[in-house]
Amino acid sequence: MEQQEKVLTKGTGNFFFGFHDLVAWNNAGDKLLALRIDNILTPPNPNVPCDIGFVNGDNSFVKLGETYAYNYPQGARQQWVGNSDLFVVNDRVNGAWRSKVYNASTRECTAVLDYPTHVITDDGWAFGLDYARLNRVGGYGYTGLPDAHADSHTPENTGIVKHNIHTKKYSQLVSIKAVANFQMNPNLGNHHYLTHLLLNPSQNRIAFLHRYKLKDGGETTRLMTIGTDGKNLQCLATGFLSHFDWKDNNHIAIWGRTGSGVEKLRNSLLYKMLPSGLISQGKKLIKKLLYKQPKGAAAKPNSAFNWLLFKDENNAEPGFLAKGIINEDGHPMFCPANRDWMICDTYPDENGIRTLFLFQYSTQRRVDLGQYKMIDTKPDLTQAQLVLNGVDKGVLKAFSLEQMAFTRSGLHCDLHPRWKKDGTMVAFDSIHEGSRLIYGYDVSNIVLKNGSAATHH
Repeated sequence: MEQQEKVLTKGTGNFFFGFHDLVAWNNAGDKLLALRIDNILTPPNPNVPCDIGFVNGDNSFVKLGETYAYNYPQGARQQWVGNSDLFVVNDRVNGAWRSKVYNASTRECTAVLDYPTHVITDDGWAFGLDYARLNRVGGYGYTGLPDAHADSHTPENTGIVKHNIHTKKYSQLVSIKAVANFQMNPNLGNHHYLTHLLLNPSQNRIAFLHRYKLKDGGETTRLMTIGTDGKNLQCLATGFLSHFDWKDNNHIAIWGRTGSGVEKLRNSLLYKMLPSGLISQGKKLIKKLLYKQPKGAAAKPNSAFNWLLFKDENNAEPGFLAKGIINEDGHPMFCPANRDWMICDTYPDENGIRTLFLFQYSTQRRVDLGQYKMIDTKPDLTQAQLVLNGVDKGVLKAFSLEQMAFTRSGLHCDLHPRWKKDGTMVAFDSIHEGSRLIYGYDVSNIVLKNGSAATHH
């Protein structure tokens, strides 16, 4: 392919968007949401905000405000409201995680909402998470506020909040306790939390991950769905489950592995009765089972892991999305204009190179677009201790300070590709040129606007 990525952000500093699950451009396609910050060498500092704004057609950044509610993997969950030029973004307001509404046309903040927003429907129903808890348990939270429910493994008064940005009506959609009590014994896990909300294309169901810590220091994930009305909670799968997206209204594609010997061992009565000293030995054994790979030429992707396709129903039997074609975890997003196409990336290989690629489900075809290298800059550890304040000691113990500081800093830069609504372009974050910038890639000659596939070899 002749074509290449182009930088979409001009100006000083580092630009980022965050996750792979939101449309970055407005409906007209002439404004691209972005965040800007000077220093990316540490995890977010609770006293240092980043700039909120959008990138114009001439690639210049228009600053509309600042936010203290951000992390580098998921940004501040800045997102457009339907087809309007309004967008919501999280912030810290009066000692609470909340969200604000900005009008990109008039360039002003039009509302301060009482609750944070993770996803929002076109008609303004927002759904938010407990970001203080997420920060404490090692998830994608925000630094600077304590977890009000830290003393409970399955709190009843926090979970997913639902609020309307126009009428200000609000309710708790579902509590962590209700999820932890659904089809499992909640005492099997500690520090239960909910994360990664994602609306289906019809916007009547939300998928999310329910995670909890195990006695051996590991973590289990359940893929859950619930109606936007709070009804019909379901658990599709349990196991090692990672990044996902809705393939269509009734199916979810997710990277992972379910029902393995490791999960069975962890759920066995004998394992649960072991004293904690033996549990830690069990953890070492489990790590060996999980990560044992042949070296050199015989090395193959761990075949126990795949891109799985689950129907939106309880205890769904998985199918495969791209067996033998995509053999590693990445960050998928299906094209809003034609969900036969998916954009995805890879984690860095041994040379620090990430690959951006398209995948077409109907033909099982993968089209590689570009490769982008990590940089060797290391995080500033002198500041890291301060900004990791509030993270649970057990979580900090599981990682070295260097590792934790790097993965939470802006230097750790997954591509996290995301679509333009019409399917002609994708945007992604990258650091291969030395600073963190947002890039665009025109994919219209592969994914045609009329929804059919161009011939491409």
